[in-house]
Amino acid sequence: MRNYLILFALLALTSSCQKDDEAIVLPSPGPVQQLTAPMGINYDDQVYVSLSQGKITVAPYRNYDLMFESSVQGMHVYLNSGKLMFASRTNYGDFFQADSTNSNWKLDASNYMDDSTAIGDWWVSAASNTNGYSHVFIIDRGRIDHTGADRFRKLQILSADDTHYEIRYSKLDNSGVTVMTIPKNPNYGLVYFSFNNNGTLVNQAPPSSEWDFVFTKYTHVYFDEPLSSPYRYYPVAGALLNRWKDMSASVLKMDSTPAYLPFGDCVYSNVDSFPFSSKADIIGFDWKYYDFGNNQYYIRPDLFFLLKDENGFFYKVRMLDFYSQQGVKGTVTLEYQRI
Repeated sequence: MRNYLILFALLALTSSCQKDDEAIVLPSPGPVQQLTAPMGINYDDQVYVSLSQGKITVAPYRNYDLMFESSVQGMHVYLNSGKLMFASRTNYGDFFQADSTNSNWKLDASNYMDDSTAIGDWWVSAASNTNGYSHVFIIDRGRIDHTGADRFRKLQILSADDTHYEIRYSKLDNSGVTVMTIPKNPNYGLVYFSFNNNGTLVNQAPPSSEWDFVFTKYTHVYFDEPLSSPYRYYPVAGALLNRWKDMSASVLKMDSTPAYLPFGDCVYSNVDSFPFSSKADIIGFDWKYYDFGNNQYYIRPDLFFLLKDENGFFYKVRMLDFYSQQGVKGTVTLEYQRI
């Protein structure tokens, strides 16, 4: 009996020493704010948007050809979808023998998920090649912006580690063979590269922590169109999520589940009711539609987005207009609020 009394006393003493759970105090919602993203009438500029900082960064989309994943573990290489770029993996590990014969052209899916890229898991083929290099890829830089010998390049990824990539590239006739180091920078989700001027690194996007999504031209695939259709691969103007900094988003529209909420009624307690996705094209381009009768774009009513950033903050965002006050197409006005 005495042992039970001692045990009970010890338990009571331990319980009295434990601190009560501290309640988590959420910050008050931020003010409703507006931003303008000027892509230009032909969508020539990319506009990187930071909601937490309330700022934009603008750069021409034609500046670069390739994006290299810049994290320590990153290995993926992406194409500039705005230029309607394609890549074809050859059957050659020998750089100088490879050519464009029997090319099987692929492009990156607009969601930019790792299993949907044209270059794909290049390191798998590298492991099977005696030289340890990837198979050679033929890169189509895009028929919109490039013609003749300027349009195609050969590319081989020689290696990648925690700090850099090493690549080799040339024109199709093996002229201008260049080996170049692409350094990684963990402060940036991606490192941008152009074949112009014999190969250059491009200062395109802000540091990864300073943008949430980018308004840009990119290629959307209409899978119900045949491969021969000119409408299967279609350049569009929309918004792509910065999936390289742990961003995710949810689309709220009239058929949202469990029930649609108007923009003004959506608060923090609602966020768990909606599915979030890290696909880059979750915001996409169809928040607007084209009226052929009036020859004008209109914003879809009753549609907005919830975004969760890497710090766990939630924002609600909706597009208000696709034209400037002067009537210039490609100027997006958006409204947002941290909730």
